[in-house]
Amino acid sequence: MRLMLLALAALMVALVGDPRPGVARPWFPWCAQYADTRNLTECAFTTFAQCQASVSGIGGSCIQNWYPPPAEPRRERGWRPLYR
Repeated sequence: MRLMLLALAALMVALVGDPRPGVARPWFPWCAQYADTRNLTECAFTTFAQCQASVSGIGGSCIQNWYPPPAEPRRERGWRPLYR
């Protein structure tokens, strides 16, 4: 019983405390709004031509992604002397 509880606690710690940094999501500037009853929007296109190819034949339109792109990570600045 203790071994099972210890294994469960170790599993919970491993799932919650993942030390790896998160992977940044790519930003896609074009979205396809499909013309169906569900009004789906898919933002997975890097070019306007890709978006148009996706909606051609099935109906819909292409719009620009209104969600802002991810910010560039801040770079650490090195120490600089105030006077040279």
